[in-house]
Amino acid sequence: MDQKKIGAFIAQCRKEKSLTQIQLAELLDITNQAVSKWENGRGMPDVSLLQPLCDALGISLNELFSGEHISAEEYKGKAEENISKLYKEKQIANLKPIKYLFSTCSNVTLLVAVIELAVGFIGNFFNPTILKVMLLNASVWIMLFLISVGKLTYDKKRLKNLKHSGTCIDSEIKDIIPASWIRVGNYICCRIVCGFIYEGKEYKAVSNYYVLTPFHRKEDLYANVFIEQNNPTKYSIELFQESR
Repeated sequence: MDQKKIGAFIAQCRKEKSLTQIQLAELLDITNQAVSKWENGRGMPDVSLLQPLCDALGISLNELFSGEHISAEEYKGKAEENISKLYKEKQIANLKPIKYLFSTCSNVTLLVAVIELAVGFIGNFFNPTILKVMLLNASVWIMLFLISVGKLTYDKKRLKNLKHSGTCIDSEIKDIIPASWIRVGNYICCRIVCGFIYEGKEYKAVSNYYVLTPFHRKEDLYANVFIEQNNPTKYSIELFQESR
């Protein structure tokens, strides 16, 4: 569901009814902060409040989930679309989010750096030159750690911004590109290629490297593609995997 669109629609309908946020909150027996949160797209009403909210605003549940007024001719199509979106969201709720490769790299590099330092300080009691060598090694690992954390932070911030201000596009996983240069135990590293259609034109989105547990079908994976408003070439991918 597009929470930002739904929130703007709630605000629009509230104003059409000449209600303030406080008045709407009193009708629903909630705080005006909750209403403000909905209208800013930072949350959705509790299930128990959906119908009372619709009654107060004079709209249907279908219109609420669509984030717009719906004509009689469009009603059936919008209902099917909203049911499909709810089904997809329920699917995702049962899947586990996948970690970026850089998330794993940051953990590993930090662990190695700590081990190098520990060995250096202990070895210093027996041979002073060991500490110098280990400090040099640790500095390299710390540098790799900082690079990994920087990349991870950038990607997470970009995804968060696109979730808030961008658009989530229906997509299909077209291909999986494995990274043959890295494999640890039962885990594999790969990139995901997603295809989507925007304004009648086909686009491809290629993800960052992800670390996955073994899977046998593409159907075990699910991807959300978020694009900038009116710019499908700027995107970010959120990947999920079926738990086993």
